[in-house]
Amino acid sequence: DFFARLIVTPAGRINLQDLLKPPTTRPGLDTMKNVAEDQAPTSTKSQKDSKNTSAAAPLAVVNVGPISLVNGQVRFSDRFVTPNYSANLSELNGRLGGFSSAAPGAAAAPVMADLELRGKAEGTASLEIAGQLNPLVTPLALNITGRVRDLALPPLSPYAIKYAGYGIERGKMSVDVNYVVKPDGQLTARNKLVLNQLSFGDKAEGSAASLPVKLAVALLADRNGMIDLDLPISGSLNDPQFSLMPVIGKVILNVIGRAITAPFSLLARALGGGNGTGDVGNGNGGDELATVSFAAGSAQLTPAARAGLDKVGAALAERPGLQLTVTGASSLEAERDAFQRAQLAGRVRAEQRRQQAGEGAGAAQAADMDMAVAESAAARGSDYPALLKALYQQSGLVRPRNLTGLPTDPPVGELEKLLLAGIAAGSDELRELAVRRAQAVSDYLVSRDLPPARLRLGVPQAAPPSPQWTPHAELNLAMP
Repeated sequence: DFFARLIVTPAGRINLQDLLKPPTTRPGLDTMKNVAEDQAPTSTKSQKDSKNTSAAAPLAVVNVGPISLVNGQVRFSDRFVTPNYSANLSELNGRLGGFSSAAPGAAAAPVMADLELRGKAEGTASLEIAGQLNPLVTPLALNITGRVRDLALPPLSPYAIKYAGYGIERGKMSVDVNYVVKPDGQLTARNKLVLNQLSFGDKAEGSAASLPVKLAVALLADRNGMIDLDLPISGSLNDPQFSLMPVIGKVILNVIGRAITAPFSLLARALGGGNGTGDVGNGNGGDELATVSFAAGSAQLTPAARAGLDKVGAALAERPGLQLTVTGASSLEAERDAFQRAQLAGRVRAEQRRQQAGEGAGAAQAADMDMAVAESAAARGSDYPALLKALYQQSGLVRPRNLTGLPTDPPVGELEKLLLAGIAAGSDELRELAVRRAQAVSDYLVSRDLPPARLRLGVPQAAPPSPQWTPHAELNLAMP
């Protein structure tokens, strides 16, 4: 049997660091000796330095193992966090092969010891560690994999309170890790975490930290309450600025922080896709998924927008704890002309359908046509001038007269200008366009079986003049 006690002090220092004491000095004697040497003749000092150099002994070679580990126990206490955290590793059994501090040849890799270890963490979670290592060489050499299954998370509340501001009510964690340190000191690590039924409590009193952990859980957890995270890490152990645990903590905190800064990016990460760019409407399929693009002046969803919203709907179906707010936007300066043309195209299409319905031919087909296709067909059709003329006559505008004083019909280009001029395109009309954009997104998601209770319409936004602005609706995620 073997036993170890591992303690992190209130100052953040590990007790094992004190096993190797720094060399002590004898203040009085050593100081006097140094002064005497400094005052000695140069030739004497040179002879002494030469003697010391020749007498310097090589570093001792340390050989360890092989070792059998039987029914071991490690007790860990962290007094750096408040409240303090304690953990117990028990029933540790395995073996460690032999290894040495002897330096390998110029081109040789250090001799690695095989490691196999099995046990339990906190009495119930299974623990497995396997691989190769040599802790006596510099830098440390290792290739280790580790597995922990079903570790209860509530005991980790002290860390959650310190760094996130919330205690953990329930949940379990399984971990798969692989750490490799090459002879040049380069570390590559993979940390795969699976969190099951993670639930945080109320905000901890007195905690300065306050991260959006509840929203992050709602974004990352699927309908079964499972969170799957893959956290790769790399760095050089030769870099004095590199420290493993702060790097891991920073990666985790960055993931949580994106619940506020880029929730759709976090959602896309949970779904295993996206690259951090693009939006729903332009078909790039990036991490954001937070913007639905529209054609200028239009509230009709494009095929690319519908495809993107299908992804959003599928993601929300897997995450029932989220609500979606859709906010339409429009710009009077950027869309006035396009809005008027879209309105005219809609009126031409409506007149075409009215005439077809009156004729009783092709009405059903026209009614089922996609709006963009219908607009294009109406614009290209041979009956387009006649449709414009019909709208012109219905508008009540005074028809121009020819030289003889008889009413005449303007050419197609002039008809378009006259009809466009009669279409109102002010702030009220553009605000209504923004409302219709949000409603189009909401209606489409409802048609894809997203419950209406999970959808909200935001206040329509009037965009300020900007050459970079594009017509869109914004999607925002939140908890009920």
